Amino acid sequence: MIIAFVFILAGIIFMVGTLIYTKKKNNLQEVKLIDKSNIKKSKKTLSNLWGIDGFNNQVITINKNQHSIIVELESIEYSLLHEGEKENVDRELISIAQMLKFPIQFLEVKKQIELGDMLEEIKINTINSNSNVKEYANQIISYLEKIQEDKNLFERKNYMVISSFNNRKVAELELKEFYQLLRYHLLNIKVSTRLLNDREIVELIYEQLHKDNKNKVTEIEQKGGFGLYVTGTERKKD
Repeated sequence: MIIAFVFILAGIIFMVGTLIYTKKKNNLQEVKLIDKSNIKKSKKTLSNLWGIDGFNNQVITINKNQHSIIVELESIEYSLLHEGEKENVDRELISIAQMLKFPIQFLEVKKQIELGDMLEEIKINTINSNSNVKEYANQIISYLEKIQEDKNLFERKNYMVISSFNNRKVAELELKEFYQLLRYHLLNIKVSTRLLNDREIVELIYEQLHKDNKNKVTEIEQKGGFGLYVTGTERKKD
């Protein structure tokens, strides 16, 4: 939304300067499914399915030479700020633009609101409650179910993908140091951020590669993890 758009403008000078370098590198948007006809009948890994080498300590490695962290960003409504707040935002964005030294991408994800887990949690937590609490809980559940029926109701999330092409150890150190500095500047304009953990990275990539698929990564892992990506009728035991 607004914050992502402003960041793109603020970082355009940096991105032009790194265009020649980064266009030769594989990036997250270039992760593609490999033609299944070229893969032998064996367990498919994250690498030969998605071009991903792995996840560790909140860092994703792609094609062995690109290491990235994914930052979730809250949005701000720039147009609703008063002049003093806008000037503060502008100053911080200029400071961020001046310290950019890594290739950066922005990703906006729009998802239909899913309240199933929340509804189930309310039901479980009120099983042994008194009648008044149960009645109130049922009213909340009914209200949330009506909200969920609206197929045009979506939530938007903004992500920043920051990458390094140094060796894995150096890349993790410098990316996380840069994130802490970025986080400080964004907090000054009341934009909270957080690093996605390994599970959340897998879920984000899975959701983007399997649009409209209702399966959840957690459920897939409980049933055998990504080892389910096999072509045979039976799955070999480890």
